[in-house]
Amino acid sequence: MTENLAREKASLLLPQIFETLDSLFDWKKIDLYHQFLIRENEKGGFFSKNDSALILDRHIIDCLVFVFKLKEHGFVSRETNLADVGTGPGLPGFLFLCLKESPKLTLIDSQKRKLFLLEEEVRKGNLSGANDRISFEYMRAEEEKRKFDLVTSRAVVPYPFIVEVISNLVKKGGYFCPFLGQRNFDEKTEARVLKYSGFRIKKEIELLELEFVGKRHIKILQKDSEPNLGYPRLWKDISKESKVSNG
Repeated sequence: MTENLAREKASLLLPQIFETLDSLFDWKKIDLYHQFLIRENEKGGFFSKNDSALILDRHIIDCLVFVFKLKEHGFVSRETNLADVGTGPGLPGFLFLCLKESPKLTLIDSQKRKLFLLEEEVRKGNLSGANDRISFEYMRAEEEKRKFDLVTSRAVVPYPFIVEVISNLVKKGGYFCPFLGQRNFDEKTEARVLKYSGFRIKKEIELLELEFVGKRHIKILQKDSEPNLGYPRLWKDISKESKVSNG
């Protein structure tokens, strides 16, 4: 595989922000991660056959912009204690570790099949010194007892119900920043879930740079209080309501 492939692809797809990206990211680490995803895709079941040829464009570059925007808006620094929930093989979470000034990162997923392959790769030292800033947890988000400055997620549980799922993971005053696509959720349901989960919308960030893969945006949700009594609920109840709400 061509060295600096990720850098070349980013320069072509993201010319308007590439100069800044180039100063922030370790491209060697991104290329090693890309090679890992391709090599282990069949074993780990990371991506569908349709997506397997587009890992760099649809997943790595996609998540790179997500990470960049949170960095640009001041939500990520070397001191940030960050958790990525439902991370699978490390998306978008591992891309935070590809920042030259990376946060302390915890990857959380209840299914070990995908994430364990990444943990093995890190422990072997195959990802350019990634192992000193990263930890791995195999559990549901609601089972994690620690609290983080920032929590992220991508396509795990339908929004806004993902807010309830992670509500106990975020410190008071901290942030949950889900990586979202189309706005296909009901605003009344969103307001209700945010209220009982203890969050409010601080801002929204449109990712116009990613129009080549479709609509993308980030919700910046700040935690003002602990969830109401009785929340978060059991997963079976959240899942049932989310399915009804999303048709």
